[in-house]
Amino acid sequence: MITQRYNNCIFCGSQKLSLSKNQYFSHNFYTKSIKEDLGLSDTFFKKFKVHECQNCFIIQNNPWFSQDISFKIFNQIYGQHNRNWSNVINFFREGRKPEHGKLLNLITNNLNVKEYCEFNAPFMGLMLDLFEREYTKNLIFYKNIFNYALKYLSSRQVSGLKKTPRNIKQNEAKNYLKKLKQIKKKYRKKENINKSLLIDNSYLSWLYNDNYKSVNSRALASELLDIKIKDFNLIQNTNKYDLFGIFHTLDHTHQPKKILNYALNNSQYVLIYCHTDENLEKQHLFSFTDKFMSYLRKTNVHYKDITLNINKTFKSKESYIICSKFNKIRIKI
Repeated sequence: MITQRYNNCIFCGSQKLSLSKNQYFSHNFYTKSIKEDLGLSDTFFKKFKVHECQNCFIIQNNPWFSQDISFKIFNQIYGQHNRNWSNVINFFREGRKPEHGKLLNLITNNLNVKEYCEFNAPFMGLMLDLFEREYTKNLIFYKNIFNYALKYLSSRQVSGLKKTPRNIKQNEAKNYLKKLKQIKKKYRKKENINKSLLIDNSYLSWLYNDNYKSVNSRALASELLDIKIKDFNLIQNTNKYDLFGIFHTLDHTHQPKKILNYALNNSQYVLIYCHTDENLEKQHLFSFTDKFMSYLRKTNVHYKDITLNINKTFKSKESYIICSKFNKIRIKI
């Protein structure tokens, strides 16, 4: 079964889905690959009709790909999270960070963040910005630490090797890990933020094949950026954070409301970065809209749209929202 019906809102569960007037469709980089790999026609994608939830105001395709096929899309057809990997490669090769304008300055000037968590993708948010503050900025150091981490993790891949080459690989791994620890100690400036990455292994997210040079993004993030990886489905509600970042990942889980509620219940502040484009592309099951903020208000969540306050160079139909269940949002711009 290639498609299935999603008659309830994927976010809030409401059945108040109304057909959107906007049914725009044009192939893009992703849908062309999906079409070719699955042997689909152009007319197939036009069967996906955009609906708007009248309760939370997200938009979603219905019908859309089945869970089996969506897993295949994000783990085989497009198993590598291209933007995620481009961010980390550009940073460690050129010192170029993901473009979030003055977001980090706004956060550090207004919030006291000692415990920080992000959801599902390690290189989409502020983790690289925090690394830059924790270590001396030096491109030779950046390139070396990136290569040592990659080589350490890839050297641990010894399946199918005979004893001698396996021993060589294992010794290489020890040496790369030693170099990694030494160079991080040398360039370390300060350590005052505990960082975590919360993952939920959703079929809408990049998982096992999100690799570069045979190394998975989450394994690399753990070694390179000093991040603790936590499984959402096993985690206890005793974890508390000062700030919880969701950077283009809330629309890549099949339990978005549960994730957002967890973040709101366990963090003083939650930062949401999401698409708010009324043109829902066919590789996405759903997307948020500007009207989603009225849903936050309705559910007694304090929020502030800071999109226009961070002076982001690249303009797009995306929003940055700070929200909280516990605190009114008093951000000095």
